[in-house]
Amino acid sequence: MMEKTKIGLNAGKVWSILNERGELSMFELCRELGLTFEDVSLAIGWLAREGKIFLRKKEGMLFASIENVEFTFG
Repeated sequence: MMEKTKIGLNAGKVWSILNERGELSMFELCRELGLTFEDVSLAIGWLAREGKIFLRKKEGMLFASIENVEFTFG
């Protein structure tokens, strides 16, 4: 079982890069942070549970951001 501390640290890394770069896909987060898919998934789950990130599916891929990315017209 993975330690809460490690998940929390990875959550901080994910939040920081999303704050700096904006919306990123799971693949981009893994590549940019050098973390496994499992590590990124757990970190995103942690942040989502705390209401600190937004998730959406686009073109079959999961994207995360710290701001709600909505497309509005008008």
